[in-house]
Amino acid sequence: MALATALVLAFCSVAIAQMGQQQPGALQQEFVEIQQRLAQIQQEAVENNPELREQADALEELVTDKMREAGHDPGAIMEDLLAAQARMEEARTDEERREVLESREVREAQRELQEAQQVAMQDPEVEAAQQTLEEDMLDAMRREDPQTDRLLERMQEIQEQAQPGMR
Repeated sequence: MALATALVLAFCSVAIAQMGQQQPGALQQEFVEIQQRLAQIQQEAVENNPELREQADALEELVTDKMREAGHDPGAIMEDLLAAQARMEEARTDEERREVLESREVREAQRELQEAQQVAMQDPEVEAAQQTLEEDMLDAMRREDPQTDRLLERMQEIQEQAQPGMR
């Protein structure tokens, strides 16, 4: 679940950053509020449907296996990134934190993780498992809150307004 959550958060962070550049103010605030509400609904869905957690864990294990099959070592990559995170937490100044983020080691680990994820996510077995999890998660979220589809539609509308060239 951590991998799937990380991917979703990364996408949302990029979308929010792009919106901040193009649509500051009320629209961005609405997007953030919707994102937070959907995260809450998703958390409730997972808490009330333990099989979703099992499904997400199985997907994460499958992705990790596919990364290994492709010649990557996700464990070592994550160790590098966790070590960098620890150095960030120990850093006393913004300059020191920036140096950690911009270090060759961190950039290389991020690049390798991204490459490994891309390879794994293109695997048909992973695609099928991810699609099933997404559908099951949405069904559970709809049971938790009937407004889920409307929230997702509004989030999409805001993204389209913020990124007119991305349609």
